Amino acid sequence: MKNITISSNTILIYRILFAGLSWFTFIASAVNYALNIGPILEWFNGFKSFTYQTNLIITIWLTLAILWHNKPETLEKITGPLKGAFTLYITITFIFFAVLLAPLYQPTGFAAFSNVILHYLIPIAFIVDWILTETKLRYKWSYLLYWIIYPLCYLVFAFIHGTFTGDYLYPFLDINELGILWYILSISVLIAAGLVLGCLYIAINRKRTKS
Repeated sequence: MKNITISSNTILIYRILFAGLSWFTFIASAVNYALNIGPILEWFNGFKSFTYQTNLIITIWLTLAILWHNKPETLEKITGPLKGAFTLYITITFIFFAVLLAPLYQPTGFAAFSNVILHYLIPIAFIVDWILTETKLRYKWSYLLYWIIYPLCYLVFAFIHGTFTGDYLYPFLDINELGILWYILSISVLIAAGLVLGCLYIAINRKRTKS
């Protein structure tokens, strides 16, 4: 895969556009919730979802990348393996929603707008950012061991949350509905898919940075 050269200012504008869109979506979602659904504090329950968590991570990363645009040494601290991890997480959000949840979720009104932004547009934009800019540091295969920690912790969190509240956050994590055998199979497939995606990103990076 050939590296694509894009000017620094173009990357900056690109990041400003999508960081602004993401922050707008979060803020507008909170306002919409407060005006039309319920107390604003209840809106924060949305951050139990993998989608909200990963999109917030990406939005903060984009914001820092904008602020540190002219500070390459500082910017380097959030690129490399850290950016690779974040790219993996937002890719999981994108693919798992499109494959497993999209057929079950038919939002209307503002929810339809935020659904497109958080499940499709921002994830794809960040993946493109990774493709365009993550070409300097050569990844190590050992990075995968660190990258997978957060998704595994989230699975544990979902199980504990469901055990105490009855809400397992996602239907493919609901052990009560799936039964123990299908639950184990579901978890195994999710972990395997995450590992494959992580290996794919590392392999692509190593191919592009091959000396």
